[in-house]
Amino acid sequence: MGEAGMDWLTAASRARKAHELLGSHQADLDALPLRSVVRESWRRSLSSPVQIGHPPMLSDDSLRLARERSELQRIWPVFEKLLVPAASDANLLVALADAQGTLLWVAGSRGAMNGAEDVGFSEGANWRESSVGTSAPGVALATGRGVQVSGAEHLSERVHHLNCSAVPIRNPQTGRIIGVVDLTGGADAVAVHSLPLLQAAVSAAEGQLLLPALAMERPDEDFLDLCASDGPRLSGKPISLRHAEILTVLAAHPRGLNSAQLVEELFEQPDGASEGTLRSELVRLRKFLADSPFRRIAARPYRLQWQLQTTLTRLWSAMEDGDLERALQLYPAEILVRSQAPGIAALRCRAQIALREIVLDRGSAQQLLRLGRQSADSQLLLASLRELPLDSPVRPLLVAEIEALEA
Repeated sequence: MGEAGMDWLTAASRARKAHELLGSHQADLDALPLRSVVRESWRRSLSSPVQIGHPPMLSDDSLRLARERSELQRIWPVFEKLLVPAASDANLLVALADAQGTLLWVAGSRGAMNGAEDVGFSEGANWRESSVGTSAPGVALATGRGVQVSGAEHLSERVHHLNCSAVPIRNPQTGRIIGVVDLTGGADAVAVHSLPLLQAAVSAAEGQLLLPALAMERPDEDFLDLCASDGPRLSGKPISLRHAEILTVLAAHPRGLNSAQLVEELFEQPDGASEGTLRSELVRLRKFLADSPFRRIAARPYRLQWQLQTTLTRLWSAMEDGDLERALQLYPAEILVRSQAPGIAALRCRAQIALREIVLDRGSAQQLLRLGRQSADSQLLLASLRELPLDSPVRPLLVAEIEALEA
């Protein structure tokens, strides 16, 4: 027994019957003998514009970047301490996924790990419903509630040997879902105590998020995050918009800029006082950087004397490497969204044009759809429409979106 009063043997038998009916087209979804939470997940999964199958995987570099940028890195140690030892003893796995369904950390029994990796349940894999169909992590993210999924209740037959329980994780200040923690493996993964155990661990982890962030974050000495939800951050430390603009522009011009050139990059309407304002900002910025002796800004011309990585430099690196998934991760709409500096606007525009051309040239239907919706770009959506199967249920919705954009 797992969920209170849940008879998993009966649920498995009914789920196997549902697969038979679905395969023979003898029943519609509403008539399938499934729990309602599972039936609705099958419905969402089958409406996905992409074919359900082996989960897409991040490259090692993209996984490292996703971990660095995720606030979940602050609470993974909580789950390592509270869940992983018991999971290992029970031959289970603990997985922590972000809000998009990507498994950032997986730990537990080596035997369970080997069996799960065969179906793509491993670090860097995406387990949202649109990628692999019904699973506890995907359902928890879609519904915002704790859930258990057993055996044949999974839509994909490849994972019928697995059972899983999952609970969403929320930012305690905003209530926004930031990830999900999952227990996967044999029958013990859906035992009656599994959900309460996960819920208790999530409560502890959410409490940890209320502690001062700087005391918990792992420093990345060379990275300027231009997309943090609460403003730009250098090594996890908040930095002013103007200082972030200066560092971003100088990182994009490694040979340096003279005073007049830097003023042109930073001020919408430069005047006689602009150079004096710039010098004052640079004094304040140098004081901000003073606690790290290797960070120095030279003068005449102004240039960085250390190798600074920014979201934009990493975006360009991903595009040059042909890693579209990583590039799309790095280009959310909020890259220094409040900045009106001409140099920042030019860098944003240049990156957007380059990424758009690359996605148009060799992007998948899902990548075209993702960037097209993010950018409200009807040409990208048309390209996605051409790549989708003729029987995709997403096509009518996509046609309506395109017509609305072109109206």
